[in-house]
Amino acid sequence: MKKHRSIWFWLFWLLVIAILSAGAYTTYLAMVPTRTAFSTTKNADNTKIDLTLNRDQLNALSKTYLTNESKGKYSLSVNADNVTAQTTVTIFGQKMDAKLTMDPQTTSDGNIVMAVKKVELGKLDLPVNVAMGYIKSMYSGPKGVTIQPDQQQISLDLAKLTKKNGWTLQADELNLKDNRFTFTGVMQNAQ
Repeated sequence: MKKHRSIWFWLFWLLVIAILSAGAYTTYLAMVPTRTAFSTTKNADNTKIDLTLNRDQLNALSKTYLTNESKGKYSLSVNADNVTAQTTVTIFGQKMDAKLTMDPQTTSDGNIVMAVKKVELGKLDLPVNVAMGYIKSMYSGPKGVTIQPDQQQISLDLAKLTKKNGWTLQADELNLKDNRFTFTGVMQNAQ
């Protein structure tokens, strides 16, 4: 006497065969080499792109960067006369606004030095070198920022701060009065 199989028996085996077939096809696709042929150029120089920004664009860029990197603890504003950095600090359990007024300059190697001109805590002006010593001891930001109380400046190593997918930025000109900020984007070419 012939045993009659249920439709569920056949559907189960059909599902098992479909799963094994899909697994075998996926393995085949993963093992087959790609056929894309890229043209290669042997250029020892790095690829460079010139970038010119105005004050509004630079402020938007710094806001996005600081929001991502510092989770909104710091804000930076580029004005016609100076650059201001603001944050909130807690002193003796009280939250107070702190503000640094700086003058930016480019270095010969494409980095930025911010000469600190004024430090305010609330409405109180603090001695710059004393306040910078306190800021240095409390600072927990990106590694490319160096606070130098003895020279009353903050150095920004753009190669460390902007390195992303082989790209870095170099500062060429920071002209606050003419509203012109030029940078060079540098990509390390694969050799």
